[in-house]
Order: sequence, then structure tokens, then C-alpha cells
Amino acid sequence: MRRLAILTALAAVALAAAVATLGGSAQGSASATFQVIFDDARGLVPGQLVKIAGAQAGTIQDVSLTPGFQARIRATVSSAFMPLHRDASCTIRPEGLIGENYVECDPGTPGSPPLRGVGDAPPTVPVGHTTEPVSLLDLFGIFNAPTRERLTVLLNELGVATSARGQDINAILRRANPALGAAQRVIGILERQRGQLATLVGATDVIARSGASHPRALQAFLDQSARLTALTARHRGPLGTAVARLPRLLAVTEPALRRLDTVAVQGTPLLGQLRAAAPALDRVATDLGPFAAAARPALARLGRAVGRTVPALRGAVPLLTTIRGYADRSKASTLLTGTLLPELQRRGFFENFLSVFYYIGAALAREDATSHLLSIAVLAPANGACGNYATTPVAGCSAHYGSARAYTPVSPRDNDASLQALLRYLLR
Repeated sequence: MRRLAILTALAAVALAAAVATLGGSAQGSASATFQVIFDDARGLVPGQLVKIAGAQAGTIQDVSLTPGFQARIRATVSSAFMPLHRDASCTIRPEGLIGENYVECDPGTPGSPPLRGVGDAPPTVPVGHTTEPVSLLDLFGIFNAPTRERLTVLLNELGVATSARGQDINAILRRANPALGAAQRVIGILERQRGQLATLVGATDVIARSGASHPRALQAFLDQSARLTALTARHRGPLGTAVARLPRLLAVTEPALRRLDTVAVQGTPLLGQLRAAAPALDRVATDLGPFAAAARPALARLGRAVGRTVPALRGAVPLLTTIRGYADRSKASTLLTGTLLPELQRRGFFENFLSVFYYIGAALAREDATSHLLSIAVLAPANGACGNYATTPVAGCSAHYGSARAYTPVSPRDNDASLQALLRYLLR
């Protein structure tokens, strides 16, 4: 009982938070129509309620029979609950102990395609997505004498007819009531979450013991919860509207939550690296104080050096301005020279140009017993006798080293042949 009271109080607090977060005045909206196919109508009649995601959405307009002898339920709901998606599902639930039923639908996953109608027919939830839970009246009816006898005969004959066909029976049961498949999946989820459930039960026991040791505080909490529940009941209209708007709110927030999850997953390695680098950063912060103290004198001297450098830099401004003006004016010629010189080098201009001086020097140089000697200056004595052209030695104008002759006279024809050979080399 203590656990039940605590869980009831927690549910009341969560309900109050939902009212405070999503409360608002009810507003009317346009209506939409859709159909649901059931194997059996289970006492559904026009005018009964249709709920979507737990909120009252509309009413049943018509109950008819399909060509396949199934029940077609046509319902009209507020367009705020539409569209239904392809994985939408519906079930028949009892409204109260008197046996009145209603249809409750799950609109499906927001990311799945919307459910479309075929031709003039409105969107239809197929029979494979519907369930019909067993009511208490059906369960009690088993123990009536005629029903019990018929059930005994049915089980006896069914055992003979379905012998060794267990897989087929399982398939028939899953098809007859999809709730069995859903129950199997729920049991699998509960099996995987057995540890969490055990932790939850243990935490509930701790809460119950704590409440038992503080009965006055628990009584005050329950009184507050009762007043809160009464306040919630007085605002059931806005609460219903808030619950009706909840699916759309969840559909809108789902992309943002997915992006947030992506950021969290991708940011985990970065946080791990920062955590690994934290000790090194801590050492750097510790060593930074002594380093700053040791660098303070050097920075002071650097400041004095900068103070002395500033006047020199200011004095160099005119020179830099002149150099910049020269660079701007010579840019075009520099680009042309940069294109010309590689082209001349590629064609061997420099080697051929130096060869011109070489061969001219070789053609015009004097020679002695050792080698050629190129005259680079003309010495004119005061009498001017050595400045005239001569083919024979002139007294006082000898250019010989020792007693050897400085050159061998050549004929004009030999000079012409040498010049022609030089021109052919340069023009090749």
C-alpha cells in the first residue's frame, strides 16, 4: 500500500508538470475522416468515442460490413490529429464496467509515410494493424454451463484436428490477434531490462521505507497531491487539449533531439581527448609562473631594444619609400626580363655570347712562343711612331718578351677567312 501511495503521488506530480508545460485553452479545428477494419466490431456503435494517443479526438460515425465479412469503422476526428501513418494501429478498449467500448488509435511513427486513401475512400487502417482484447465479460462467460461444455468439446476436437501443427496454430493466433505478437515483443523487452526493473523495485522499496519513517511529511505530501489532483480535474479541458497537441510537439522536437544525440555521440571522443590532455595542461599552467618570472628580464631588455629600433625604422622610411617606388616602376621591365632571361638561357645565348669574346680574343691576340696574348690597352709613346699600323718590326716599338717575336705577320686574305668563319659561327 505504501508503494501504491507513493507511485500515485509521483503520477500526480508528473500530470501537474504536463499541465504547466502544455496547458492552454481548447480551440476548435476542421475535421477529418478515416476508417479502421476489425475482425469483429465488439459492440461498437455510432456515437462512441475515438481516442488518438490517449486524447479524445472524435466519434464513430458508422459501422458497416466489408465484402470479406469484417467490420469497417468510419470515424470523424479533429484534423489536428491527422495524418495517420502507415504503421498506425487501432484497438477496441472498454470504457467502463458497463461494457461500453471505444476505439483507441496510435498515429504511428512520425518518420513513416502518411496513410493515404484509395480512390474516394478515406485513409484506412488495415485489419493487420488492429487488435481486439478479451473483455472481462467474455472471460466470465467461459464459466457458464453451456459455454463450458461447448469449450470442452471444442478443445477436444481442436486437439485432434491440430495435432503436430503447432507452428500453424501459432501463426493463426498471431494473425487472429496481433496483440499476441506485441505481447511477445513486450516480454522480450522486459527480459532485456530485467536489471533495470530490479533496480526500480529496489528503489521503490527504499522510498517506501523512507515514507514509513516520516509519516507526517508523507501525509502532508499526500494532502498536497490531493489538492493538486483536484486542481488538475478542474482544468481537464486544457489538459486534454495539451495532450492532443503532444504528438505534434514530439514530432517537431524529434529532429532536434536526433541532432542533439548526434552531437553528443560525435563529441564524446573530443571530451575523451580533452580529459587525457588535462594533466598536461595542468603542468603547463604550473610551469607558466616560473617561465614568466625568468622571461621578465629578457622582455625588459627586449623593450629597450625595440625603443632603440623605432628611430632606425623611422629613418629607413624614406629609403623604403624610394625602393618601393622603384619596384613599382620596374615591375613591367622586371617581368619582361624574367621571361627573356630563361628563354635566352634555354637557347644557349650566354654560352654563345661568351664564345664571341673568346674567338675574337683568339683571332686578334698576339702570340709568342708560349701562347696568345690579348692586348687590352694601346700605349702611344710621345713621338707617336708606335701608333701607326706596320707589318714589320719598328725600332723602339717592340712588344716581344725576350728575344722572341711577338707575332707572326699574316696576310689580309687569312684575316678575311678568320672573320668569315667567326660570322658563320655567330649566325648558325
